[in-house]
Amino acid sequence: MPDVYVSLGGNQGDPLTCFMSTLRNFQALGRVHRCAGIYQTEPQGGPPQPDYLNTVFWMTTHASCYDILRQALRCERQCGRVRTVRFGPRTLDVDILLYDGLVVESEELVLPHPRMHLRRFVLEPLYEIAPEIVIPGKGEVRALLQSVSVQRVTRIQDWDPEL
Repeated sequence: MPDVYVSLGGNQGDPLTCFMSTLRNFQALGRVHRCAGIYQTEPQGGPPQPDYLNTVFWMTTHASCYDILRQALRCERQCGRVRTVRFGPRTLDVDILLYDGLVVESEELVLPHPRMHLRRFVLEPLYEIAPEIVIPGKGEVRALLQSVSVQRVTRIQDWDPEL
């Protein structure tokens, strides 16, 4: 079964409740194996806004990358996400980071996530659960983490939801 890494983020409403709901929804598509802790991170770009909470989870699935994308968008809608301002505040952001090393460039989906290698708020939690993983075309997450620009990212709590 393909390995899939998904990031979750939010800075409006109750992000942790949205994270739990998202995990339950993704379990319908496969098995969630591991979740990183919860990180508090400063916003990157966009208007002035509150800090985000972020995490990453690893799952295996028989679902296609497009099925995973549809589930991600469904979860965002269920948590009340409205897309109005690029990089603006949101209740939930679900991004597919990696899908079994697959490289995809379509109108709907780009894999691996095109900016993940530049985002400390993605690399920190990904490193926590998969320190040896390689991002196709970019390199090992360990090396990328050392070279990414400075961003305030603080691990604020363990997060081990009952899966």
